[in-house]
Amino acid sequence: MYFDYLTVLLFACVGLVFVFANLIVASVIRPKRKTETGLETYECGEEAIGDAWIRFDIRYYTVALVYVIFAVEIAFLFPWALVLGDAVRDQGAAAGTGIGVFGLIEGVLFIVILFLGLAYVWAKGDLDWVLTWSSPSYQPPEQRRRVHLPKVSEIENALEAERTAGEGEAADSDGSDKEDEAA
Repeated sequence: MYFDYLTVLLFACVGLVFVFANLIVASVIRPKRKTETGLETYECGEEAIGDAWIRFDIRYYTVALVYVIFAVEIAFLFPWALVLGDAVRDQGAAAGTGIGVFGLIEGVLFIVILFLGLAYVWAKGDLDWVLTWSSPSYQPPEQRRRVHLPKVSEIENALEAERTAGEGEAADSDGSDKEDEAA
């Protein structure tokens, strides 16, 4: 009995080691990109246009979800189609059950429901890619705006310059006061 638990524990340990070993190997062999170009977002080899924080049209997600739903639902038709012939002829695993006509009606009903769902999505306009409003076309700026963060040495140099300028002004003001008093 305890051997079964040991098998599960061993399987879990091997799985964890596999995951972390792959992460470590990937971090060692991947290219190190420290340049500005290497840190940019990669978009299929094309230069990125515009900001990444834009609003996508909800129709993109709707069409993607509709495709996934219909693809999965149609995948259910393959096993049904494979056994339908035997079920209608009352042969094979369905012999003597009389399920052939019932299976045919159920399959046709399933296809009709899928068709009604597609007609609903189509009538609602979720499959239309043409926008219903017009707006000016996007013109990317000539130069991408880059955020310049000063380095610590630049900040220290600027503070030192301010400090020396402040000391110089204080020395000038002290000297001029003494000259005024002497006159």
